[in-house]
Amino acid sequence: MVDTFYLHLKFTSKTGGWSLNLPFLCTKCGNCCRLEDFLSAGEINAKPREHPQVHAKMKALSEELGKMFEADEAKYDNYTMHTPCPFLADKSCSIYEIRPDGCRLFPKTAFGMQTQDCPALTRFKQMRAALKKGRICTETYYFTWKTLGSAESDETIKSTKFTEKHYQTCITKLRQAGITDDELALFNYFNVQNKSCF
Repeated sequence: MVDTFYLHLKFTSKTGGWSLNLPFLCTKCGNCCRLEDFLSAGEINAKPREHPQVHAKMKALSEELGKMFEADEAKYDNYTMHTPCPFLADKSCSIYEIRPDGCRLFPKTAFGMQTQDCPALTRFKQMRAALKKGRICTETYYFTWKTLGSAESDETIKSTKFTEKHYQTCITKLRQAGITDDELALFNYFNVQNKSCF
């Protein structure tokens, strides 16, 4: 199962409703991996006994930042806004499996959708606009990893309903919006695999 968020678009038309899923594919550019964002992302999803080194690093960071804040609040603000996440290594998250929920849910977070320097998010917004253009639809965001606050995994992806003509029109629009081959493969997986009868 792909660990991501996706947009379920439900369209209204004269011939009946139809729907599609538009998944977000993180390219691991690292642009969202700033210390300021990490600090507001929540707790790491692991117990200290399971990952003692990670928790020790977090404890040391918290102590260092606490001292910095007490000494000079402006220096603290500048440091957290311009310093990468301490778990970012070669543009990749070194604690990906246990990263905080705020990181896991990116870009559907308080800081995420406002991000301007994430190429994947910029493309996602362009694809969303292309699919919606001139159509009446409702939008609902979902996550594939788990429902927040629940240990249970959300393994099912919202079912879709479309004709071949709808689908091909959408593919054309997505290509015009700059969809990559990897994003197209994920789009096909999220839609064709989950299609209900039309």
